[in-house]
Amino acid sequence: MQDLDRAAIFQLHAGFCKNLADANRLLIIDVLGKGEMPVGELAQQLKLTQSNVSKHLALMREHGIVEARRDGANIYYRLSDSRISEAIRLLKDIQVEQIEKQRVLALKSV
Repeated sequence: MQDLDRAAIFQLHAGFCKNLADANRLLIIDVLGKGEMPVGELAQQLKLTQSNVSKHLALMREHGIVEARRDGANIYYRLSDSRISEAIRLLKDIQVEQIEKQRVLALKSV
């Protein structure tokens, strides 16, 4: 890979990660990882306002994380690529292991 391509890819990667740097967006990804859902149902499941969820989804759509389709009065959202959910799950698994290691170390130091 050429240096210019590499730099461009890392620039896109940084922008993508920056868009994910919000707990509510990660929750949205977690739910959408199970399948397509209308905004209202997504808001209800997450116990967030519909306007708040819509704002997050708009940002995520802008960055290609989610896709939308209209069906009558409802707008349904889905992840643009199932690997997004897998990547977030892997990161979460790593973080759970790190937390467990910290607990073990804390118990040993007591």
